[in-house]
Amino acid sequence: MRKLHSLLIAGSVAGLAVPLAASPAAAAEAASSCYVQAGSIGTNPNAGRAVGSWNWSSGNSLTSVHLEASDLRADGYTPAVRLVTKQRDGDVHYWALHKATGGAGTTLSWNTSATDTQGIASAWVQGELLSGNSLVGLCYGDTKVNPD
Repeated sequence: MRKLHSLLIAGSVAGLAVPLAASPAAAAEAASSCYVQAGSIGTNPNAGRAVGSWNWSSGNSLTSVHLEASDLRADGYTPAVRLVTKQRDGDVHYWALHKATGGAGTTLSWNTSATDTQGIASAWVQGELLSGNSLVGLCYGDTKVNPD
């Protein structure tokens, strides 16, 4: 019984250590997504989807950035996704574009992080639909504000 009591106390203390070690920003998760169509909205069905999620780790960086681009139709277009951040001074940073080249019905994903010495005030995903190198569709996910 004494051994069980000691284990319960040790487990309780260990459980308290994790929440105290995490910063408020690290606990804040964000996600943004949008559907992209070719041409004007409403005239063509959704051809792709862009999804992004991340954790705010500080005023300058995002961790656990997960991006996905889904190809929803056999139409010859290539969906793509990118992270976009707004710096503290108002400038916009367009991060690398990732293309879903697997064909209709596939989703490709990428895991990364983002650090900007100018600060990150907010972030969102941008979806693109490409025909070769030509942009034929564009969408923006919801903007998420950095809690720091």
